[in-house]
Amino acid sequence: MDERWALEDLYDFPHTYSQAHAFIYHFDSSQELDSRIVERVSRTFSEYPWRGGFSYVNLYTVLSNHIPKNHRPTIQSIQYASPGWIDLLINPDVAIQVAKSVGVLLGAGVTAVEAFKQIDRARLDIARRRREQKREYAALTAAEAKELNDMAEELAKNLGFSTLKELQERAGDPDTALKVLMAHYRRMRTLGDYVESGKVMLPEKLKDES
Repeated sequence: MDERWALEDLYDFPHTYSQAHAFIYHFDSSQELDSRIVERVSRTFSEYPWRGGFSYVNLYTVLSNHIPKNHRPTIQSIQYASPGWIDLLINPDVAIQVAKSVGVLLGAGVTAVEAFKQIDRARLDIARRRREQKREYAALTAAEAKELNDMAEELAKNLGFSTLKELQERAGDPDTALKVLMAHYRRMRTLGDYVESGKVMLPEKLKDES
């Protein structure tokens, strides 16, 4: 922390990290998940409309609530004065995956930022065309599905997200999968901003690894 954090950082970073951790725990880690948890999380995709912030807030709430208590990030200690730190008790495999994903995103640099902007515009354009054609609630055409899947693949590459097909299967359709992945991107981008500013260092390996 090194005495550089503002008051809002004390909420923004832990909140964003907790959401990113929950997403990766369920969708991009090696954790063995109880089948009942998988089923409950998968049901979330069909329970919400995915046309506003409500759906995403509830998804992250479900994800966080369905992490075993002993795997949930917990603050052990905080020191603000130099050198400063937030010491977390956390599942190390997931923590490392979060750090690696942020590293991939930052490594992609401007390419990732521009790709996200283009994807956002293209997805909105598809939605606009469907509204104009009064097909907003109709099934996607094969061309639309392919376009959305291609966008998701580009986004996943810039996030180092390795389980896109599983996410798409659980989401049930390409549009929902892309929207959810875009929400995850925004949170990873926020974590990346903390790293780039020097406010945060995310370890990509355990302390006792050589």
